[in-house]
Amino acid sequence: LLGRMKLVANKKLNLDSIKIVIFDFDDTLAIHKDRDYAKRRIKDDNIYLDYCLKAYLNPEIFYETIEPCLVMESLQKFIKICEKSNIKMYCVSKLKFSFNLKAKQAFVHKHYSTNIEVISSGTQELKCEAVKIIQRINKCDLNEILFVDDMKDNIIRFKNMGIYALLPEEVDKLIINMKDE
Repeated sequence: LLGRMKLVANKKLNLDSIKIVIFDFDDTLAIHKDRDYAKRRIKDDNIYLDYCLKAYLNPEIFYETIEPCLVMESLQKFIKICEKSNIKMYCVSKLKFSFNLKAKQAFVHKHYSTNIEVISSGTQELKCEAVKIIQRINKCDLNEILFVDDMKDNIIRFKNMGIYALLPEEVDKLIINMKDE
């Protein structure tokens, strides 16, 4: 289906027209040191259950010590710019269970901003529905929303909805262009 969808290109993004910025968590706000973290967890039900249990019991340190992740400096800078511009921010993450939602929230609040609300979507496809709910909560248009996600399929889905969408590495270019203006 995605292959047949027409890709809608982002017009030049004007941050003044953005009211909401939404970030993905895994490999966007939290860069996993173990590139095979997801494959390793699904090998055995007990491994996955133990993973969820550790996240639930250790939310403050989970993404630093148990499932170590790095932060993306360009996103830290961008989030500070969004805060100065009073842009509302969310993190929408695909989660099978909400047992590690508090761990994700702790990581986001510690390394990025306490002004980012962390939400679970259940699946990648349901991120589109999450965006529509966030749109209604904030009474804005879809073209006033920017979503930053590492998954190209999601970027295509968001652009086809009329949402501005960027890969994390494209945020660097956005920040540079903002300085040039």
